[in-house]
Amino acid sequence: MTEKRAIGPDILRGLAILLVMSWHMPWVEYPPLFHHIKQFGWLGVDIFFVLSGYLIGTELLKPVQAGQMPDLRIFYLKRAFRILPVFWLILALYAAFPILREREALSPLWRYLTFTLNFALDAKTFGAFTHAWSLCVEEHFYLILPTLVLILRRFRTPWPAIALAAVVLLGGMVLRHHIWSVWHASSGNGVAFFTRLYYPSYNRLDGLLIGVSMAALRLFYPVAWERFAKPVFTLPLTVLCLGYAGYMNQIDGVILSETGSLIFYPLFSLGVACLLASLLETERHLQPARWSGIGYIAAISYSLYLSHKIVIHLDDLLLPKDWMAGWNQIAIYYVSSITVASALYFAVERTFMQMRNRILMRMKKPFRSPETTFNSISSD
Repeated sequence: MTEKRAIGPDILRGLAILLVMSWHMPWVEYPPLFHHIKQFGWLGVDIFFVLSGYLIGTELLKPVQAGQMPDLRIFYLKRAFRILPVFWLILALYAAFPILREREALSPLWRYLTFTLNFALDAKTFGAFTHAWSLCVEEHFYLILPTLVLILRRFRTPWPAIALAAVVLLGGMVLRHHIWSVWHASSGNGVAFFTRLYYPSYNRLDGLLIGVSMAALRLFYPVAWERFAKPVFTLPLTVLCLGYAGYMNQIDGVILSETGSLIFYPLFSLGVACLLASLLETERHLQPARWSGIGYIAAISYSLYLSHKIVIHLDDLLLPKDWMAGWNQIAIYYVSSITVASALYFAVERTFMQMRNRILMRMKKPFRSPETTFNSISSD
């Protein structure tokens, strides 16, 4: 039996992918409302990171909470079948058909295949398929977290895990601040900010860490979760965190101020985590949202994330110029991208997920698909 897919994480996942798409649309004249939304579209990736931390963290910690060892064979089999087929297909299209590229130059293929694209990435020189950087962060997370879970489960006290989380959080803040200082003193160039601070995995652990911590709190301390996850507590905290993060710590969009280099990512991630907690605690009231289509957008979000830049580029290349203006242009971008992503989902993603499920059944392991079996960008 498969458990009903939780709508709360789907709402955030759907919102995240629509924000990311808005950020990647060409910088042309849009209606003022959409232009304002577009300016914050880059935050969609940080929403994905919090979701990934929570959902993958729950998947790995749930057996530990029950006194069992996480089955890493199943974990990596599920991840491989879920992530690699569509990723390899999109990468092959980028490599074989330069006309599909939103920018001319593509980074060397080995950097995509080894998931090292996000280190020293110069998006100005190699501008095609750069959004794969976040997938690299996710893959590094999949390698590191299971090892840490196996080590930390040996302790009878939570303090080693708490200490490690504090070191990762504070260490990341200090490291980002140091990198920011060097960047600001040397050039202050926007491209260099992306390369040195925005893309590397070691600077982007805040959302993943806070998501995992949230999963641990819910699993190991259910009484505290029930008390503090209520919307009466979490929604005001969401407003405070997101409000301060959004208006006090930026120089220009993605480029952060000195203070922002320290606290923006953890503060924004905490706000998203509080919002997710509110959604989880009001799950039964959110069921009508399933009819809004947000669940479908969430289901195809991985294919949508990987393919939308190609589709937007082809829209601009092939469609009449007089179509591409205002809300009409925005609608064309979204509808065409969702259409292509739907084809990818049904032809590739679902096919390999069904294959994966058959393999898991042959392994004679109980296969379940609770809310914890889908990650942030690549759901389920």
